[in-house]
Amino acid sequence: MKCPFFCLLAVLPFCVSISHGIDIVIDYSLDTNNFFDTQQKRDALQAAADRYSRVITSSLNAVGPSDSTAGWRIGFNHPGTGASYEISTAANFGSDPLSGSGPADEYGFAGLPANVWILYAGGRALGSAGVGGTGTGTNFLSTFEDEQGPMHRGIEDNTPGDPITVDDLPRWGGTISFDTGEDWHFDLTTVAPFGKLDFYSIALHEIGHALGLATDFNQLPHSGSTYTGVFAIAAFNDDNSASATSLSLVSSGNLHFADNVHKSLVFSDGTPQTVGVVGAGVLQDLLMDPVANFGGIQDRIELTNVDVAALRDVNWSTLATAPPPDIFQPDMRVGPSLTSAQGDGIYGTFGGQASVLVSKKARRVTGVIAVENDGNTDDSYSMRGSRGNRIFRVKYLSGGANVTAGLIAGTHNTGVLSPGDSPHQVALIVRPKKSKIKKVIKRPGRPRRVRYKKKKISLFYNTISDTDAAATDQGLIRVKTR
Repeated sequence: MKCPFFCLLAVLPFCVSISHGIDIVIDYSLDTNNFFDTQQKRDALQAAADRYSRVITSSLNAVGPSDSTAGWRIGFNHPGTGASYEISTAANFGSDPLSGSGPADEYGFAGLPANVWILYAGGRALGSAGVGGTGTGTNFLSTFEDEQGPMHRGIEDNTPGDPITVDDLPRWGGTISFDTGEDWHFDLTTVAPFGKLDFYSIALHEIGHALGLATDFNQLPHSGSTYTGVFAIAAFNDDNSASATSLSLVSSGNLHFADNVHKSLVFSDGTPQTVGVVGAGVLQDLLMDPVANFGGIQDRIELTNVDVAALRDVNWSTLATAPPPDIFQPDMRVGPSLTSAQGDGIYGTFGGQASVLVSKKARRVTGVIAVENDGNTDDSYSMRGSRGNRIFRVKYLSGGANVTAGLIAGTHNTGVLSPGDSPHQVALIVRPKKSKIKKVIKRPGRPRRVRYKKKKISLFYNTISDTDAAATDQGLIRVKTR
């Protein structure tokens, strides 16, 4: 199931630390269509907001009505109507220093408490699942330039050449709205059934917009359709063992990460949701992709390491991007040669990891048993293989040395292998004993005919991680005579 996200950035026209963590406070006063009419709905939105509150460690200044000028405004799109909406700290229109630009929609705003980030929430008929964004409102230039004022709240933005502008990311809060015509699933303890849309996933994405992700403020590091933020790129490389120098966006006008192109691990700190979410060590689509691709093991979408790192790219402080968990996984392949070996990317089963060698006229046959590191960290592996029998002589070589005794005993070791290294190879040599299977057929008056009995042997192989005994792989080679 795919669900398109939608980003709406509401920027109204302009007229003439010590880590603490933010508290995202949801304001339902503009929920004029009564979308959030049950506690379950509010709990689901609060869970998404709290996820960010636990991840973001920035401190936000308190800003009272007189900290900048006698009156300032915040502006955004009304969550219930979509219309531009402004809230003023002035008591009324008569005392509003910005009255020359027209009246605000609401007066008497008391200001912003320390570390409180306001989220106005509601619902209305939309062409997509949800919208989220922020805005500036109509203000004097001095309000925008005040680093301690309502737009910056003490956070120095990441534009050294142009540190304070009208186009800087506002830090007062944002707005979020959800489609009233959608069939939503609000229960956090279960996976959305077919035909319903997981609310938590969409809410998490849209709050990300309001916090500055995939919205075109000065703080989003990009060039055209290329994302250049160093923290997100580093997180992507860590999770994917890659060396990317940029990430792809949808377009220069749509700053979501390109759909289904990049993947990352779920950010494990800050208590993520677990129901319906991919497991530890499993890559997920980025939360800030433009489409929520539900299905398979991805029934609920969480913040990934890349998404959290992108918050740092727009100058929020966060918990450290969690390093990917160590994954230990040997990969064994078997066959007549390395290029034709079976079992690449198949683990823990003989299915798809078996090969057959055929000896004609009891001639010797050769094969290979190869082990490589499919984990994400350095590891070494012990290998064990079958011995021969009274009909088949079996010999193993590695690097030109006879390792038969060690392989049969299970003590042969690959040495340390890094992810991406060439596989450790053991050569297999099997010689049928002709005397055991040779059959001479005497024919009067005619030359004798030599035939060989059909015999077979199954050679089983196993490899195990020296770090994690549960990480194993296996293979099977059958040798037949004819």
